[in-house]
Amino acid sequence: MASPRRTSRYASTMAWILGAGLLAFGSGASMAANPLSVWKERLFGERTIQSPIREASPEGVVLLGLKRPERLRIGPDADQRDFPKGKSRYREIELQREFEHVALRIQVLAQPNPKGRGNVVFNPIVYVIGDDDKVRDSKPADPLVLDIRPFKPTRLLACIPLDKVRRIAVATPESARGKSYESKARDKVKASSKDGFFYATDPVKVSLPYADTGDLIVEVIRADNKGEGC
Repeated sequence: MASPRRTSRYASTMAWILGAGLLAFGSGASMAANPLSVWKERLFGERTIQSPIREASPEGVVLLGLKRPERLRIGPDADQRDFPKGKSRYREIELQREFEHVALRIQVLAQPNPKGRGNVVFNPIVYVIGDDDKVRDSKPADPLVLDIRPFKPTRLLACIPLDKVRRIAVATPESARGKSYESKARDKVKASSKDGFFYATDPVKVSLPYADTGDLIVEVIRADNKGEGC
């Protein structure tokens, strides 16, 4: 049985092996059980054409169009604000107009840990802001789904349904400080690839400390009804 916490090198090796095994071995039942599976395949699959990812301005409000993913950074110089879940650095996102229902898809990109070994991640919470600049609603990125693929950066995926929204702020809850993202233990994987290689892994659990800053890719999708789009 593998230890819940791994060194950076071992975790990276296990992640690559596990990702390759899961790609070769993933069953239809497990894919159907994961509501993010189709989105994940669009993000990382080779058979689909991905939307180009734009780079957001390093500061200021991000103007986000529908189905137009943008990469943004919440850095140490980003604005700070007192939110209902605590003070946080944040980036504001503004849509073209107010939408009745949308889904905000978030990719959290793991970054090297500036204070030690391994990687860290940002724990997003989304605040819906009204025209009076007051917070009308808050939506945590829950669940955050770990996605590891061969030769791809480690990411956490989240999809958040929002209603009556034009302006949002992406921040992190104060309760995340000093804590870590803990993935569920993966089952043991045994599989052979189409090239004849055989993969076998022990159960593995990934731990990624939360950081006050981070890199995200955000994309907004219009939904027809409340709670749809994810």
